Amino acid sequence: MSPAHIRVLLDADGMRPLLGTIPLLADGTARLTAVSLDRLWVKPGRHFHASYRVTLATETGPLETQATASLLRSIREAASPMRLAPRESRVPAATRWDVERSTALVESPPLLLHRSCTVVGYWPGIRCQLRYERADEPGVLYGKVFPDGAGSAAGRVQHAIARRGESAAFQTPRPRAYLPELNLLLTEPVEGEPLLDLLRAAPSRNVVGRVATALAAFHALGVPEVDRRFGPADDLAIVRAWVPLIGGIFPRLASPLGSALAGLERAAPHDAVAVPALVHRDFYDKQVLVGTSTIGFLDLDTVCQGDGEIDVGNFCAHLVLRALQAGISTEAAERLGEVLVASYRAARPAADPRRVAWYRASALLRLACVYALRPWWHGLAPTLIDESRRTLEA
Repeated sequence: MSPAHIRVLLDADGMRPLLGTIPLLADGTARLTAVSLDRLWVKPGRHFHASYRVTLATETGPLETQATASLLRSIREAASPMRLAPRESRVPAATRWDVERSTALVESPPLLLHRSCTVVGYWPGIRCQLRYERADEPGVLYGKVFPDGAGSAAGRVQHAIARRGESAAFQTPRPRAYLPELNLLLTEPVEGEPLLDLLRAAPSRNVVGRVATALAAFHALGVPEVDRRFGPADDLAIVRAWVPLIGGIFPRLASPLGSALAGLERAAPHDAVAVPALVHRDFYDKQVLVGTSTIGFLDLDTVCQGDGEIDVGNFCAHLVLRALQAGISTEAAERLGEVLVASYRAARPAADPRRVAWYRASALLRLACVYALRPWWHGLAPTLIDESRRTLEA
């Protein structure tokens, strides 16, 4: 991934002429009037995708939609674009363009560009998440389109977790059906209010304690269908991939990132775990719904066997991130993190606070890299790096 090419994708104004090569824009069918960077999906060394909010002037009036850009290793790697099905279409019939006219290939940077419909979640080359209104009764179903073959395995794991966790203090999405011809896994919704919204409105020690207790119950599940192992070395490998990528794009961050990574490497715990837990491995506020009597856990695609402390540390790191995003002191986040750790250890006494701290430091350093790529949060990166280093020194 060339740093110069990545900088182009991060510059919404710089992308305007490249997006203009999409046929329906190039031939004047529609005119691009506004563009802004919306989301990024990045796996260092594997893929780099950007999504843009765009406004088009069309014969039926202004149209707000999305465009995506996928950085390619070479033009020869351009894949056929996927046609995505949104929950509902508000696009007038006259402006529903086909895939061919909505896609363009650019040689430098090597990009695949296409205008796409809005869906619940879209991770190019990884999965697409859809929301369906039910016709037989009130309610919804959620669908995920996986890469070939992956959906069936994900469905088996989610079904096993849902079945074994029926009497626990948490809920997970229960699979309804798997359609192999579409690689589509359908699941039932999980009830509850988004934890992120609750914490923004009124941070509650009680709610955080409930989340910690539910997380400990999740970690205690025996699910032999999950056989993948993940430990400190694997977590460190992810951060090691991020640091040189961000240091190459933003040279002023290279030294502090390198220093923080060196500290993380020196403090890395051993990989051996006597009794591995079932871990979520992407556990933070957006993955949690708070119900009256249960806690809902979403997006189980990364579940594995490993240290339960990784989920606790990652959650605590995100509490710090949210405080910084809100422009407030991290002291309240620290106190909520202490509540989470104490409540978790009360339910799972064998948990190691030193491992929690290490995983928290690792997550903070990874978040510093991730958010350095987001122009609107780039300024948080130095503070996140400092927070990572401070966690190890405490």
